[in-house]
Amino acid sequence: MKPELPADTESRMESAISYLMITGVIISLLLEISGMVLYFIQNGNLQISQTSGVFIHGKDFFSFIYQVLSGKNRNGAGITLITAGLIVLILTPFLRVVLSVIYFSSEKNMNYVWITLFVLVVITLSLSLH
Repeated sequence: MKPELPADTESRMESAISYLMITGVIISLLLEISGMVLYFIQNGNLQISQTSGVFIHGKDFFSFIYQVLSGKNRNGAGITLITAGLIVLILTPFLRVVLSVIYFSSEKNMNYVWITLFVLVVITLSLSLH
């Protein structure tokens, strides 16, 4: 028996947001677990050192993401996977707001477009200002 697809746009939007949130959390969880297992294999324990290289650093969150993706963090593959899991977890609600702005724009519901744009600006500023 096949599940029926939602007929109206609102139901499809709610489904898309639900799938985005669930997928983001699952990917984050898998990255975290993989990183912890790899870190344990490499180090023999799960103790994280107190060196500054392990912690999130940079001018802002987006430059930190760039540093991680460009390979400038040389803390080992385990820490890199754990960090990637945290990045995915932080960006999941951000992408949810972006998806909402697109949806409300397509529906031409300007009240909600302005509200979600305001939320998007606040989230973007908070990530940009560290």
